[in-house]
Amino acid sequence: MKYFTAELYRKMQIRGFLVFHESEEDYAADRLWYVENDRDYEAESMAFYTYLEPIITRYMPQELQEAIQRGEGDLTGIDMPSPEFRRKAEAWKQELQREWDEARDLYWARYKEVESELPEERSMIHRLHDAKIIAETISADEKSIELLLDGSGSMLGHDHLFLRFEGVTHYESLSSLLDNNWLYEELDVSGNGFELRALLYTGSGLQDMNELIISASRVTVVTEHAVESSFSDGQLD
Repeated sequence: MKYFTAELYRKMQIRGFLVFHESEEDYAADRLWYVENDRDYEAESMAFYTYLEPIITRYMPQELQEAIQRGEGDLTGIDMPSPEFRRKAEAWKQELQREWDEARDLYWARYKEVESELPEERSMIHRLHDAKIIAETISADEKSIELLLDGSGSMLGHDHLFLRFEGVTHYESLSSLLDNNWLYEELDVSGNGFELRALLYTGSGLQDMNELIISASRVTVVTEHAVESSFSDGQLD
């Protein structure tokens, strides 16, 4: 990925984590809601922090590390932070947001430059976020690749989506695509066709992401009925 890298995605999980209660009253009401719904606020807060701790500690600014070492606060979310500690944490969050905004703006500027040269299916491909890859078929000559996705959680909302890439000149994946969740994609021109780069979540943790690259001359995106008929015998048409 050139813009929406795995490293940037990990940082964005930190950005989403750095959310604070607006007031002591808001904090108390949130804890009460957990009690009323038979949930453990402290246990869930600590579990979420523990999940993100490896990447939090990797990217945390020195100023915030020193504040934690001095006992001025922490990022577990269990306690209400002091105003000064919250200021430091929110300054970090703003840095992360600026990094995301910069990558997004750079990508869309490039995309607008080449949009007219990209396949008509580009708008559908840009709505695949949270789709899951459930099957992959590569032709014997490696010139055609088919992906079957469960798109029920995507912005397209279809139960199944069928992507067929033809005139493939390059294919690359860091690991198996099966059961990977589609996160972000980048489209660009490549030779006489286009290049798709996709960041995928393997489900095995934020340290283990997957990236897909396909360069091809054309792509078709079809929904459920075509998927069923094409994959009925496990072979390409």
